[in-house]
Amino acid sequence: MRKKNSECNDPAFFNEVFAAAAELCLAMHDGDYPYVLPLNFVRQGQAIYIHCALAGRKLDCIRQNPRVAFTVMTDVSISREKSTTYFKSLCGKGLARIVEDEAEKGQALDAIAARYAALCPQPTPPASIRRTCIVRIDIEELAGRRRLPSGAA
Repeated sequence: MRKKNSECNDPAFFNEVFAAAAELCLAMHDGDYPYVLPLNFVRQGQAIYIHCALAGRKLDCIRQNPRVAFTVMTDVSISREKSTTYFKSLCGKGLARIVEDEAEKGQALDAIAARYAALCPQPTPPASIRRTCIVRIDIEELAGRRRLPSGAA
């Protein structure tokens, strides 16, 4: 039987995986080694938004070098019988920017809260906007890949 393992660079596939993925793993430059974290996110057009504290290692890395890489995955399952993993995934690269505009920050926080059905007030109160950092990743490259079991769509 032939494996269903292929690149998939159809925008509909990108939308499907971004919508279904629960977290995004973000890789940043941190000296000699990458620094990678799983994060909550929301995608809006060709941008990804994440939220974080106003200070910390992630922001230090981004300020030092805004070039980042990321991956999202969904429908991950391991077939012990076949010694393989089935999945749908996206890998991308982009430029990370710290968002200063309070309107854009509020919009991103509202979108993140909606995506995860958070129980926080919406629209996001101004005090919450001021005490939260938002990072926008402008997507420059994106590639999809999937490996599906035989007979899967």
